Amino acid sequence: VYIATEPVTPLTQALDVDKSEELRQWGLYKIAETMRFINEDCKLIHANLSAASVFVTKAGEWKLGGLELVDSPTPATAAGGSNSQQQQAYRYYTGVIPGYSARMAPELEGQKWDVVEKAKPGAVDGWYLACLVSEVYNGGLRSASQLQTQGQIPAPLWALCQRLLIPDLRRRMSPSGFLQTASRQGGFLDSEFIKASIFLENIAVKEEGEKAAFFSGLDALIPGFPQAFSKYKILPELLKLMEFGGGDAKVLSGIIQIGKGLDEQEYNDLVTPAIVQLFSSNDRALRFSLLEYMDSFIQAIPSAVVSKRVFPNFVTGFLDTAPAIREATVKASLAIAPKLGQKTLNSDLVKQLVRLVADPEPGIRTNTLICIGKLCTAKEGVLDLDGDGVSESSHRYVICPALLQALRDPFPPVRSASLAVSTACASKWEAAEIARRVIPCLSPLLIDGEKPVRMAALKCLNAMVSRVEAYSQTLPDTMAKKVVVPSNALATVAAGQASGSAQAEAAASMAASDTWGGWAVSSLSSTFSGALSLASSSLPIGQQQPLSTTIAAEVSEPEKNKAFASAAAPKPAAATSGSSGSGWEFNDDAWGNDDPVGDGWNDNDDEDGWNAHALSTEASMPASIAATAATTSSSSYTPAAGPKSGGMTMSGTRQQTLLQPIAAPAGSMPVAPKTFQKLAGSTANITRKPATGEPGSTTTAPRRKGLGAMKLGGG
Repeated sequence: VYIATEPVTPLTQALDVDKSEELRQWGLYKIAETMRFINEDCKLIHANLSAASVFVTKAGEWKLGGLELVDSPTPATAAGGSNSQQQQAYRYYTGVIPGYSARMAPELEGQKWDVVEKAKPGAVDGWYLACLVSEVYNGGLRSASQLQTQGQIPAPLWALCQRLLIPDLRRRMSPSGFLQTASRQGGFLDSEFIKASIFLENIAVKEEGEKAAFFSGLDALIPGFPQAFSKYKILPELLKLMEFGGGDAKVLSGIIQIGKGLDEQEYNDLVTPAIVQLFSSNDRALRFSLLEYMDSFIQAIPSAVVSKRVFPNFVTGFLDTAPAIREATVKASLAIAPKLGQKTLNSDLVKQLVRLVADPEPGIRTNTLICIGKLCTAKEGVLDLDGDGVSESSHRYVICPALLQALRDPFPPVRSASLAVSTACASKWEAAEIARRVIPCLSPLLIDGEKPVRMAALKCLNAMVSRVEAYSQTLPDTMAKKVVVPSNALATVAAGQASGSAQAEAAASMAASDTWGGWAVSSLSSTFSGALSLASSSLPIGQQQPLSTTIAAEVSEPEKNKAFASAAAPKPAAATSGSSGSGWEFNDDAWGNDDPVGDGWNDNDDEDGWNAHALSTEASMPASIAATAATTSSSSYTPAAGPKSGGMTMSGTRQQTLLQPIAAPAGSMPVAPKTFQKLAGSTANITRKPATGEPGSTTTAPRRKGLGAMKLGGG
């Protein structure tokens, strides 16, 4: 007859490998308990207990075998009521078992069958239990005399063996008595290891309070347990308990404690399948325990298993209706992140975390921001993320908007957390984004009602400004593009001699200006006059002519006559009243003198008196000078383009001044910018507007200054 069991090893071989005292105690306990069951519950005699009939499992537990002589001490009764002639096995088959004579019980050796039948249950097997103790501590039995030697047997156990070896069956201790006596307080079997093992075997019938008390101290006991027993006995019991909903975080802690002593292969064989299965449970208490101890076991699970089987169940915690589960999931994200691929990290985990920035619970919002910050600033050796970790696109398009949103959160710790994360990630912000969006959001927090927020906002602002300042150092001095102006003879000569000095003068004029408008006017006038001067000084000394003469030579005779007629025409008295100066006029709309509706926009005789200074100057001139001035100022020219050309006009006192002959050396003159070089080289853009009353003027209502005309200069 063959009995199929789990893989076992004979005790004789196991004793040579593992000599743990805890396993010996637990083995004797289990054998004594089994013998009690056979003797008292089954009313049988084993009669063959020895080291050869005991087998050891991988967990170190002892299993009883050698059932060849098991039989009842009382002969069977026939159907008619008389005793049958059936023979007990232990009466006739002891001789076929090797080495049996060295340990045979005295009553069996003397064939006292009537004494055996009347003896209390288990008295015969008590002798064989003592034989097993002797073999375990002193080695194999070669004769019965060895049973009287203590050898390596512990003193408490030796005292019990003496009672098991009493020849009188009526006084001999049975295995049941041995178990009861040895388990008393201070007895040989009174140990924490045996108590823990017994509790785990009977945990299904224990009260909740007893379970809580047991698991609260289990972590401290496990390091003292034999490793094989913890792996193959305690661990399966704890996993079974968690699987059927009877465990909590303390049970999981025990599982993790045992798992620390396993190698990678053993962990994958024993713990990983159970953990993966537990994540699919709907029990919130179990899921909370798994999330709470995530960092203790997740590192031993292969990344492929985590990504395919654990993470899909893990991510459901972000959507759980229980706030405790959502918060525990956020905290566990730091533990599971190193096991995820970069795509899963950025596409799934980061987006789920950002979603919780708007969670109704303020504590969850705060912890979520802290978690995001740790992921963004992960360092090698502290939080080893796959690849580059959180990508730049995720930070820019997913995380940054969430941080800016959190800056307006009504809960102060959320604002502080957002500021702290923004400060830590300042190097990852785009400088343009900081200038346009971040700094405007930080400014109100500098006067926040909470001091921690204000301090954090100031620190964050300094970090952001430093980031922008570092970026600005990499930019060019100006982003403006140089305008290429078509050259002509006059402009080419002026530009070729002193282009650098004109720019320096314009820059100096800007720096010296007091207002934003003043530097523009001074720069404009100085550079324009410099360009005209350069045009004249480019001729050899002695051949220089007044600019008006040079320009007039290029104008047709009819236009010149028309200009002289306009200059000789009398000027009305109204043209001088209220006038205080004249100057340049930028006529960018080039409407000319067309005034179809008669609104007076083109009249130059309004109350601002822009032409009064020119007229009064002419009136006060000596006759000889006035004649020269009249000749010069009358050389007025009209652009060749139509009235919509949009050019510049020159009139009044400044026209007279600029049209005087220029005799200064060319090297001493400032160089005009290219724009005004073009003006100086184009005679078609210089003209004089007729005053009111002159031919070509309009005598309608007083002119209002339009948006398209800007007058610069003047007195």
